[in-house]
Parts: sequence; structure tokens; C-alpha cells
Amino acid sequence: MGLNLGEKTNLGYLVILRLWIGSYLLYQGSRKFLRDFPNADWVTRQIGEMDKVELFSWYKSFLMNVVIPNRELFGYLVMYGEILIGICLIIGLLTRFSSAVGIFVFLNYMLGPGMARGGATSGQTQTFFVAMIVLFLTNPGRTLGVDGLLFKRR
Repeated sequence: MGLNLGEKTNLGYLVILRLWIGSYLLYQGSRKFLRDFPNADWVTRQIGEMDKVELFSWYKSFLMNVVIPNRELFGYLVMYGEILIGICLIIGLLTRFSSAVGIFVFLNYMLGPGMARGGATSGQTQTFFVAMIVLFLTNPGRTLGVDGLLFKRR
């Protein structure tokens, strides 16, 4: 049985994944922008009533003590975060850094809306989380992206 762990992977195949996730995030962030997401009651709409939803106690405490009192700030961080990560992935700019931020974003989505809603929401969030890890580890912005121009291998 050969593990082939040292075999090289063609990054061209991952461009499709990079573009798909980037487009999805740009679309979601743009929709939030058009709906004035930061000024709405987005915590309740995304996660649910805090007294009724089952989350990890430490994360629920974080949401109640930090996020909800600063809901507008966090709303802007979520909205512009999705837009900027999406743009960076689409054009292949700072792909590894953008993927790391995306991992953090989707981890929070898994702990919040993913756990609260379960089912397809949880599965979709987990899939995007794993895809962001793949993008982080492979850095596909070097193929058909600005990273390829900025960070040429010597």
C-alpha cells in the first residue's frame, strides 16, 4: 500500500474550489450589505433566542457578554469579512491569510448558527470549514491568482 504523501498536487484543480467559496462569500456578504445587516437583529435571526438555544456554555457566554452588546460592530465585521474574504479568494490575493480568516469565520458559524440549527446548516458550515482548511494548506492563489504574481517561487 503506497501512501504517496510526498506526491505533488496540481493547484489548478483547487482553483475551482477557491472561486466557488469566494463567490459564495462575496454573494452572502453583499446580501448582508444590501439588507443593512449590522443594524438589524441579526443575532436572533442567525442563531435564535439566547435563552432557548443550546450552545456550548462558554460560547453562549461570549455571545451574550461580548457580541450582543456590540452587535453592530460584530455585524460589520461579519458582513465586510465575508465580502473581503470572497474578493481575495476570487482574485487569488493573500489566499493563505484569507483562508485562515475564513477558517475562523466558519468555526464561529459552526459554534453559533450551525449548532443552533443543526441539520443542513451545520453540514454546510462544516463543509466550508474543511474546504477553507484545504485552501489554507495548499495556497491555490498561486495558480490563476494575484499570489502567483506577487510570490513567485525561486
